[in-house]
Parts: sequence; C-alpha cells; structure tokens
Amino acid sequence: MHWTFMPLLSNPGPRLFLFSVLLFAVQSAAGQNPPSQSPADDQAQAAPVEKTQQNDLWAKLFLKKDPLQALQQVTLQDLRLALEDPNLQTGVITRHFSRVTGATEKEKIEFLVDSMRSPNTVVQRQAAIELQALNALEAVVRDLLLGYMSSEDPAIRNAAIVGLELIEVPADQQSDDYWKKLIDALNDTDDSVSQSAQRQLKDQGANAVPALLNALGNQHPRPTLVARVLSEIVGSKATRTESYYSAPVPESLDDFPEIVADAPLPRRTVGKAASAPAPPHTIRDVDPTEPTSVTVYFGTNRELIDRPRRPWTQLFQYPLLALMLLLAALIPFFTGLPVNANPVADAAQARGCSRWLLPLLLIGGAAWSMLIFRGELQQQWQLRSGVSFGARRDPAESVHYGTCTVSIPPRHQVGAVERPLLGPENEQEHVVLKAIENLEEEAFFQRVKSRVAELPPENRSCFVFIHGFNVDFDSAARRTAQMHYDLKFQSVPIFFSWPSRANVRHYFSDRNEIEFSRYVIKEFLSDVAERVDADRIHVIAHSMGADATCRAIADLGDRGKIFDQIILAAPDIDAEVFRVQIAPRLTQTANRTTLYCSKNDWALMLSRNFNDSTRAGDSSSGALVLQGVDTIDASEIDTDLLGHSYYGDCVPILDDVNLLMRTSLPPQERRLRPWPVDEQLLYWTLPDAAL
Repeated sequence: MHWTFMPLLSNPGPRLFLFSVLLFAVQSAAGQNPPSQSPADDQAQAAPVEKTQQNDLWAKLFLKKDPLQALQQVTLQDLRLALEDPNLQTGVITRHFSRVTGATEKEKIEFLVDSMRSPNTVVQRQAAIELQALNALEAVVRDLLLGYMSSEDPAIRNAAIVGLELIEVPADQQSDDYWKKLIDALNDTDDSVSQSAQRQLKDQGANAVPALLNALGNQHPRPTLVARVLSEIVGSKATRTESYYSAPVPESLDDFPEIVADAPLPRRTVGKAASAPAPPHTIRDVDPTEPTSVTVYFGTNRELIDRPRRPWTQLFQYPLLALMLLLAALIPFFTGLPVNANPVADAAQARGCSRWLLPLLLIGGAAWSMLIFRGELQQQWQLRSGVSFGARRDPAESVHYGTCTVSIPPRHQVGAVERPLLGPENEQEHVVLKAIENLEEEAFFQRVKSRVAELPPENRSCFVFIHGFNVDFDSAARRTAQMHYDLKFQSVPIFFSWPSRANVRHYFSDRNEIEFSRYVIKEFLSDVAERVDADRIHVIAHSMGADATCRAIADLGDRGKIFDQIILAAPDIDAEVFRVQIAPRLTQTANRTTLYCSKNDWALMLSRNFNDSTRAGDSSSGALVLQGVDTIDASEIDTDLLGHSYYGDCVPILDDVNLLMRTSLPPQERRLRPWPVDEQLLYWTLPDAAL
C-alpha cells in the first residue's frame, strides 16, 4: 500500500487533492455540535470563534491564490507549472525559488535563464536578481552576447562587441570566431565599435597577439591600426599605471604626502558611469624657441558678423578726442582764485573744491577713449583669419560650432594671457588667436570625438569652459587655450561662449543674456556628454557663467553622474539659491564639485550691491560651506586688481585644478589646509608653500 501511493504523492496534483480532503474533514469535525454550554460561556467564546472563522477564510483565499504555499517541499517543476499560470507567475520566483529542494545549482541557473525568456518583464527582472545572487548573471549575459556576435545582423553583432567590453571572457570561450569578430570590428565605420574592439584586444594582452599577427598577414583593411594595437600590447614603452591607494586624512599640514610632478599617480575610478581611471601626469613636448599651437573647440549662440577693417582716418578720432579732453581738464587749474580771509574769498574757495570734479571726469573720458583706441588697434593688427562673432545673440537663436587655433609664445608665463599694449600681435611674445573655423554640428562632434580617441586610453578626457561677465569671443578662446596649456596634461579643450557685451557698462544686459543662454548651455553640455565618448568630462565655469551652468547642470540631475569634476570659480550666483536649490542637485551629476571663493573679489562685492544678495563666490562675510561641495578660499593668494580672475591667473589655483582634474583626489589629499566650521563641515585654503 505504501509503495502503491508513493508515485501519486510525488505528483503535485494528487497532493493538492488529498490536502483539500483533509482540510474539509477537519473543518467538518470542527463544525459538529459541541457539548452543551451555558449562555455565559457562549457569550465569552463568541469573539474568538468569529476571529477563527475570519482566519480560516483568509487561509482559504491565500491558498487559492498561491497553492505552492501549501507544499512543504517545492521543486523546479512546481515553479515551471506555476509560471504558466498568468495569475501566479509574478510571485513565483520571489516567494518560492529559495524554497526549491532537490535541484543542483546548474539546474537552478538553467531554470532562471529560461525564466528570463518569459514574456512577462516582472518575471525577467526577478530571474535576473536571483542570477545576480548566485553570481551567475555576468556569465549568462556573456554567453548571450557571445552568441549575438555570430548574428548576421551587423547592428546586433556590433552591440554584442561593445557590450562585452567590461565582461571577462574566459580563455575556453575565446574561439577563432570570437577573435575574427574583434579584429573585423577594428574596421567598423562606427568609432564606438572600433574603439571598443581596440580596448578589448589590448585588455586581452598576449592572448590577442596571434590574432593580430594573423590579421596583419591576411591584409587587414586597417593594418596601421592593427599594428598600433599590437605595439601597445607588447611595447616596452607602453604606459603603466600604479594600483590605487587610499591615503588617511592628515592630522596637520606636515602630514600631507609630498607629490612629485612626474611620479605615477594613484588609480581612481571616476567619470561618466564611474568607469575611467585617473591618468598619469602627461607633460607635452614644447619647443622653447617656437610658439606652440593649441586647437580649442567651441560652441556659441553669438551672432556671426562681418567685421571689415576700418580706415585709419576713423581710428584717430579716439586719440584726438582724448587729447581734447585732457586739455579741457587743465583749464580749471588756470582759472582758480587765491585763498583770502574774507567771505568773498571763502566762497571762491568753496567753488575751488568743486573744480576738481570736472577735471577728473574729463581725464576719465580721455582714458576711456584711449582704451577704445587700443581695442580698435588690436582689431586692425590682428593675425586672425576666418569668421567673426559679435556681442549679440544670433537672431535665429542658432548655435554655431567650430575650432579656434591659438598660438602660445615660447616665453609664456604661467597664468598670463600676453597681449600687446598698442602695437601689433607677435606670436613670439603674445597669445594670438590665429584662425576660427566654423563647422556643422555633426562634423564638430565627430571631430571632437576623433580627437578624444587619439588620446592615450587611460586619459581620454575633455573639459568645457564657460566664461563670465565682460568677455568677448576672442578673449574666451585665448583664455581656454591658455588654461589648457598651463594645466600641462593631455585633454581636449572646449568652451562655450554666450553673448556677453564685453563692456563693464552692460552688466544687466549680460545678466539677461546669460539667463537666456542657460538652456542652450544645458543642451551643449548634454551633447558633449553623449556624443564625444570621453571617459572623463570636466566643467569649469567662471563668474556669471557659473550661474547659468549650475542651473543647467542641476536640470540634468536625473541622468546620473555624467561629469567628473565641476569647478566653480568665483561664481556670481545668489548664495542662498545655490545652497537650497542648486547644490543638492548639482552633486548628483558629478563625482566632485569644487567652489573657489575669495574675500578680495571686488567684482563680486559690486555684484552683491547690484543684486542685493550675497554671492556664492564672495567670502567677505564668510565662506559658503555645504555638504557635498568642496569650498576652497583663495583669499590669501595674489590676484589682479579686481581679484576676480584668479582661476586662470594664479599658479597655486592652476596647480590645484591640475591635480584635481588628473586625480579627483579630495582636498585633504591635495595638501590643502582644513578650517573647521562645525563638527561635520569644513572649508579649505591653499598651503603656505603655494602662496
């Protein structure tokens, strides 16, 4: 009898039937008339009986919805049958997969792989989660992608190659077809596919050498690229990186480690999707006797203009006007009355005090005329060729793209943008904007992408600079080239120039333009992040440009950490707006956000009066210190007259930005001095050695 019913009991159908019969019998027995009780006893037990009946009803409904719950042991076959029921399938894996008995790990993985093919996306996600818990998800995805590499559809094949880039492929799965597909992908017209294949071949190291040699012998369409990959694998001059180390927080300035300029730097995971290691410090080869040409890439919503050279007769009106104003300023000095003790003399003396005002105004007008004359002379003698951009917004609200070629003189001083005082430009002495080339949007991003791809694999990065108030297009191009040159490591320089009037009289006009340009800057930064394939993207924003940049990046907060470093230099933005509305969202888009401020920034002090609010970059009333933002007070360094352009002028700041962009190190590992605000917050200043 026992052996006769065993096959029946092993089947879930009969088990459910017997369980139902037993449950019915128990309920029938419970429903029989009990011994007679007194009315008081009936009243005392009425509530528990009612509660028991409710529990029994809940149990019936629960077992009806999920019959697997009644089974003491669950098999994979039970789960497969339940997955076929549309009413049960969404809870099968989550509730019962951990209860499976009598199955090997291989059988469980096969079941989960089959479940991932379910048309129900909820079941697919649950299966993926269980595979991850079994440490089998990567192997499953790898097998699927390796299968897709044999697809006849080139789009699927290319997608599989890119998808395998960060997945380890064991040697026993590296078939001849696998190597052939990787080698063929080197010739793909899609740069992302070709570059992914290059990186995978280099990651395979010696394993890839036979396939690369065979490709050279079989006349590969791109033999030079194959040879380059081969050289980077076996060459003794290939760049090596050290393993990352975690340095403790120093107790004092003396405890900071000494950083050697040419020493290999710690490896650190940063950048878009947190994927790129920090590159070693790469110094350019510079000829000390010849100017260095720097190519910078730009986007701008300024208007294109035709700027013909003006006749010299029109230019001399400015020095003539200055001369007349100076002569007029001298007239009151020859008409003053002597000081006497009588009332008439006192009145004359009072008038004499006011006679200084008019000469000062006239002298100021003369100086203004000479400044305009100097600007016109620079326009006359400039060496630049190509298109020109004006001070106003493009009437069609279009964005222009292109490149600028800038020459850096051989005796260039770090932090300086050397310009002629009155004479013509000279490449041996001045930073010269030589050419501006206008490009179509697609051609622009393709060129930037190719430039990034030419960088060493460990250093495929770029930075985007957004200038501030009172800056014209040409000055923005020269400043971007100077910063790129002085930072002394390989990266692709890009800048966005919004239509600043480039005149101190037009502060509020610039404020209107930067507010309008905010959405253009947002799209430009988004396009750079998505279309140039850089592993690390940095953003440097100055003054009024930081206002629109912060708001634009905050609007991109739902896209994850698409930037490595966000550097805000003397940001001209309301401090409270930044603290409450901007900073919490800004830190979601970057690995690190750094704010440079100063109490000696006269430009921001004037802005505070104009806007009737404290500016984030003004520390005269105390530095703005926030969680998730590294605040660095640069008040102690020597700056220009206004103390507003220290981000590009001062060597200590450039050195800190250099180290920050190369390594993404926190302030305590960059030899900065901590200054506590409270138990949790602190800001930083530059060490004494850098001042």
